[in-house]
Amino acid sequence: MAIHWLPWGDAAFARARESGRPLLLSLTATWCGACHRMDEETWDDPGVAAVVERLTVPVRVDADERPDVYGRYHLGGLPSTAVLDADGEFVRGGTFLAPTQLLGLLETAAADIRDGRRPARRARPAPAGVASLVEDVVARLRQRADREHGGFGAAPKQPEPDAVTLLLRQARGARDGALAAIARESLDAIARHLVDPADGAFFRYAAGPDWSGPHTEKVTVDQAALIALFLEAAQALDMPAYHDVGLRALAHARERLADERGRAWASIAAAPRADTDARRFADAGAALARAGLLAFALTGDDPGFMLEARTLAPDGVVPHRLDAPAAAETPRGLLRDQALSVAAAVDAYRLTGAPALLDWARRAAAWSRANLWDGERRAFRDAPLTLPSPPSGARVLASPSPLGGEGGGEGLVFTPLVGNGEMAQALLALADHAGEEKWRGVAAAVVEALGPEAARSPAGAPLALAAQRLAAAPAIADLAGAPGEARAAALARAVVAARGPQAVVRWHASTAAPSVSVRVGARVFPSLADPSEVREMLGYTG
Repeated sequence: MAIHWLPWGDAAFARARESGRPLLLSLTATWCGACHRMDEETWDDPGVAAVVERLTVPVRVDADERPDVYGRYHLGGLPSTAVLDADGEFVRGGTFLAPTQLLGLLETAAADIRDGRRPARRARPAPAGVASLVEDVVARLRQRADREHGGFGAAPKQPEPDAVTLLLRQARGARDGALAAIARESLDAIARHLVDPADGAFFRYAAGPDWSGPHTEKVTVDQAALIALFLEAAQALDMPAYHDVGLRALAHARERLADERGRAWASIAAAPRADTDARRFADAGAALARAGLLAFALTGDDPGFMLEARTLAPDGVVPHRLDAPAAAETPRGLLRDQALSVAAAVDAYRLTGAPALLDWARRAAAWSRANLWDGERRAFRDAPLTLPSPPSGARVLASPSPLGGEGGGEGLVFTPLVGNGEMAQALLALADHAGEEKWRGVAAAVVEALGPEAARSPAGAPLALAAQRLAAAPAIADLAGAPGEARAAALARAVVAARGPQAVVRWHASTAAPSVSVRVGARVFPSLADPSEVREMLGYTG
């Protein structure tokens, strides 16, 4: 007997209500070795299948296809198995479950549902000022730092690129050698234990506290974050070896994780399968485009990754799966897709001066503010309550009522820390480049509302990065030149190479010889026309 999995959606919840049975949600991914092992050892067991079919409504979700569902219900990683009631409320769950563990979970969850027991929800802390968020998150990272093995916490060891980036920038601003040392120890551990010696790509994480037992999946969105981290760290810490690590991983991504046009693919599965998943997702495409643009600024060599979302979504409402077949189901307007795509468009504008890129970023940001904003929580939801109609006839998934649509309870509205931190950072970059303070106000509201939660969460670093930018303005360059003109573009790249990924370049169209003037805090540098002089005078560590 086999389990007859239903897709996530209204039909599954309707069956749960009609039958009086709970949903059994299996979260999986094509690249996940442990997921395939659970398929073989647990889900394919005829006895398990018979019990699952009799007692539950089984639903399977690909975490890459539906990151919004994964974000709400995962239990720390993949696989994740969750029992939900017919309203989508979490009852009980686990990660990898052997047959006896799964059957025990179903028995205990049935008793919980019968007796009306649910996990207690933590009260959301009241909004507070943003001033202490960076200090609070940094203090938490100091406490979690593993000074013997590098990284943070015990097992499993995750690379945590946002956390390391936060420490790098805080160490530079505060001239704090201890923070810089923690960042170096983390970077060295990642380079030593998570870099595949065969091709330079990054493994996903390590099972042991000493970084032993690496899980060898190569997920594109993770590759992009680590590439950007190592490229920034090379400049911030004056460590050329980190530059080499980042560029080698970038070369692997260009060869193995994108097509000839530079459109990003999803992942490479864990060894020994190691097959490539060539589906194209918006978050991965935008993240890899950003890493490629940073490398272009530093080296002058454009790896040619495409920001595909802008082409496919001229209205600024980004489809999650960019290569979805006609009439296929794919959500649009997910928070992380919107945030990373806005950030990538601003990054591309910074290096090219193309006004269309900034205009598109404005449209995507405006749509996100209008359709993802939760006024009561003063933060962004993970997905729109009512998803918009797609272009060219593709079907779009409506958000089922258990996820906060009609009939969804207040507790099921989800304002994720990571997605909100990424959106706040994107809006701050847009505000700086477009000179539109309204976006800074939205970002500040998000940081204020979610800051207390972020301060006590392992997922708080992205929001702390936004708070860091609110507190200390980045270097701002005013570049006079023609967008697309080679000498002007070289000046823009030099600014980013000299001042790092947060540098702002405001283009002012001019037919005169290109030149750039830069303001760093209260200091204004003289106008320069030579990219080498820009790099020398600005200096990343100044």
